[in-house]
Amino acid sequence: PPWLWNGDEPRVATVFQPIVDLLSGEVLGHEVLSRGLGPVESPNELFNRARVEGFTYELERACWTAAVRRIATLPEEQRRGPFFFNVSPDVLSDERFGGASTLELLRTHGLSPRQLVLEITERSTFEDTEQLRMLARRYAEQGFGIALDDFGAGHSGLVTLVHSAPDFIKLDQALVRDIHLHTYRQHLVKSLVTFAQRVDAVLIAEGVETWNELAVLLRLGIRHAQGYLLARPANTPQRPGADFAERCREAIRALHHREHEDDETVGSMIIRPPCAPAASPAVELDRLFRRTPGEDHVVLLDGEQPRAVVTRRSFYARWGGTSADETPALADGAPDALMVVEDATAITALARMAMRRPPESVYDPVVVTDAQGHFLGTVTMKQLIARASDLEQHAATGAHPLTDLPGSRMIERWIRAALQGSAFTIIYGDLDHFETYNDRYGFLQGDRVIRHTANLLSECLHLLPPGSHLGHVGGDDFVLVCPEGVSPEVLRKLCQRFDAERVPLYGPEDLRRGGFTANDAPGTPVVPVTLSLAAVDQRGLSPSPHPAELSAVAASLRKKVKALSGESHASTFLFQPASEG
Repeated sequence: PPWLWNGDEPRVATVFQPIVDLLSGEVLGHEVLSRGLGPVESPNELFNRARVEGFTYELERACWTAAVRRIATLPEEQRRGPFFFNVSPDVLSDERFGGASTLELLRTHGLSPRQLVLEITERSTFEDTEQLRMLARRYAEQGFGIALDDFGAGHSGLVTLVHSAPDFIKLDQALVRDIHLHTYRQHLVKSLVTFAQRVDAVLIAEGVETWNELAVLLRLGIRHAQGYLLARPANTPQRPGADFAERCREAIRALHHREHEDDETVGSMIIRPPCAPAASPAVELDRLFRRTPGEDHVVLLDGEQPRAVVTRRSFYARWGGTSADETPALADGAPDALMVVEDATAITALARMAMRRPPESVYDPVVVTDAQGHFLGTVTMKQLIARASDLEQHAATGAHPLTDLPGSRMIERWIRAALQGSAFTIIYGDLDHFETYNDRYGFLQGDRVIRHTANLLSECLHLLPPGSHLGHVGGDDFVLVCPEGVSPEVLRKLCQRFDAERVPLYGPEDLRRGGFTANDAPGTPVVPVTLSLAAVDQRGLSPSPHPAELSAVAASLRKKVKALSGESHASTFLFQPASEG
């Protein structure tokens, strides 16, 4: 239509908004946004008109064309990207988009799919989840990054998340807006931070507009953000100004935020509840509690210093349902039982201290400050007890911090119990060429491969006998302990699945080659990362074997199976005394 194209020139302007790494100050990438050039200029009006007239694909194609042409004109240092593009589900599944024309458009302008991230909006949904999974895999194999946009805005976010397995998750601005006033949202975002870390996705907060929002997001562990507070959309890719960068650094220093938070300190658990001045009248607290029925407590502050925690229960026990008036809520003085600790306090130590409080206040929230005594937030006893229990469980099992799988201590117990039975199978798994892979791609990517392997083995536990366990010794070494015999066919399936799921391991070029090279020198052989499984059962050991005998047999078998994997360039298993795959 003429309102969309002028000959072969789209009537669309391209603008860029940066996505910023808050800890380093560096720009992660830019979201590409479109504006109409007339007669329709507003993005909302533009897309609404296209939807009504049936030109959604044509409009998105115009936006893509205008953006690619604009990016191609940028200086080299700005052209590297990545650039985040919104793509609606119906366009993503359109063969015209997924065919050769889009790749040809990129090639014509000297761009690669590796420079682009496709944002699947969560406001629209895929009816066919299998189609979504297939499309996400196809575009990932072509080299595109995958992002889930507007997460939390629609009704099917978790379904879309599971089936798209995105590299980036963008929190909808509705979750971010005034998050410092809503503890429920804070709990949700904190859980999403943990989830994103587990699946190696980058979590991005969209629509950040105030410093109060940013301060709480930082405390919750958000590292990447986008919004007017950082920078407005501009005709050329920008980075936040020096004023923002300096104030952001101050906010990080004030919060004692660390890139790798120590989960054994209370600082990692803080949630900021509603606050009010210490001199607030009772009627104001009554209004606050009525406005926020889900909030359990309010903190009264004198400047940045905490004076009191007023719980909903204690407030209405004191003031009743209708007697709250202009009398200061703390007319009788601050409660004696206020417990204040610094954010560096150990969780297990705090749990013990908090439980020693008088019975009437033992379950009151604990106030957390920084080293200067400035209020940061609170921790409820429910949170504290649950986290302390988790830490004690981790200590008991020796859980590995990278995969959260039980470690050597628990594996030894499983093996000793298995050796007492009449039938058992112990499977030792490790990765081939992993050290070379680490040298080539770095330890962060190496950690991703370790977690990918742990997830794959965990997902395949159902193939093994009931009661089987998976543990992580360390590095790329895993152990499966089964209380019964295991069929070679099961191990063959494990190997085949590992070799089939190579997208998380390699970039597009290595995917095509089926492996990686140790360096860029001509003639360097291409090798894949493969999985070697060495399985020992009761047939390969003496009656009532000692664990030392098992270790000796397993060591010899592991050496043999790694040699076989090296020859075949495929994941391989070997049983003691025979049977390989």
